[in-house]
Amino acid sequence: KLQLNMLGAVLLLALTAQATRIIGGQGNFQYEYVPEKLALPSSVHMKNGHGLARDHQGNIYFTYESDSVDADTRALIRFDPDGTGAEVLGTDNTLAQGTPHGLRISYEADGVYLYHSNNQATVHKTTLDGRILWSRNESSLWSNTSFWPFRPTDAVVPPAGARNRDLFVTDGYGQAFIHELTTSRGAYTNSSFGGAGSSLSPPRFNCPHGINYDPRRGLLVVADRANHRFMYLNFDGTFNSSVPMPDSVSLPCNIDFGFDASHALVPNLGSYTDLGKAANGTVAVLDESNRVVSVVEIAKLLGDQGHQHPHDAIFLANGDIVVCCWYPGRISYWRRLSAEESATRTAEAANHPEQ
Repeated sequence: KLQLNMLGAVLLLALTAQATRIIGGQGNFQYEYVPEKLALPSSVHMKNGHGLARDHQGNIYFTYESDSVDADTRALIRFDPDGTGAEVLGTDNTLAQGTPHGLRISYEADGVYLYHSNNQATVHKTTLDGRILWSRNESSLWSNTSFWPFRPTDAVVPPAGARNRDLFVTDGYGQAFIHELTTSRGAYTNSSFGGAGSSLSPPRFNCPHGINYDPRRGLLVVADRANHRFMYLNFDGTFNSSVPMPDSVSLPCNIDFGFDASHALVPNLGSYTDLGKAANGTVAVLDESNRVVSVVEIAKLLGDQGHQHPHDAIFLANGDIVVCCWYPGRISYWRRLSAEESATRTAEAANHPEQ
């Protein structure tokens, strides 16, 4: 009788664990939340989660805004490829000043670097350990021009082989221009394009929040968030094409590539008119034609734990994804289900649509 009771208890625990699994997405891109991964060090007191990057070794980089800044505050963490081993990086608190925002990795002829876009008119270039190589603040150069205020949100250097390998910096929270800086010291090249608006050609933006290089098309791509679209641009800033986003991804913050040759990952901020209560922040997988093939409803699945507004998301080499949320700051690891698991879950959903 005791053995039967123990067996029943084990079965009950197994069924409870199965029932409490948090899984989102559709088709071949379904993901399970793994709460034990991406644990933050006790020294981190995060206010807002902002930027993610991944290096060729699979290490995960995360930048965030802290509740307050003192001498010991940092703004950059590196995790091992499996989401463990968090290490706080940086030699001082410089990166934590202002509002740390965008984070992008760049493979250049002389090394691998991180570019940090800070809303306080500043761009930093660092090593992967967070050591600052240069910082560029444009306050004195642009304070009395049409480029002011300058509140950069993201940056990218196109890869080797691209025609233009300058640093493209997008002013998502300022005047909606995209500026070109040199990678060697952050000097302004006297080249800018864009500005506020909604036209396609010439391109105009309404919160050009993220910028990346799309290897599938060989073009720059801008997450034109409040215009609810992606804008593809040539390296001289001229219009190539645009991709409107559906309601499920209506406020795209950024776009990531690298898992395979076809797919992209897009964090959708969701409604921010009622902070802390939104239930529509998502992360979407796009196919090679930029059609939505899967939507992970982050806010609906984890909103009660504060994961409300997806702000950045990256693929890992094994197909898993990492998501960071803006307010309140959160970071989460999502394991991609195997083909067999996805097929089983899809069949179960078809048989029990009321669930």
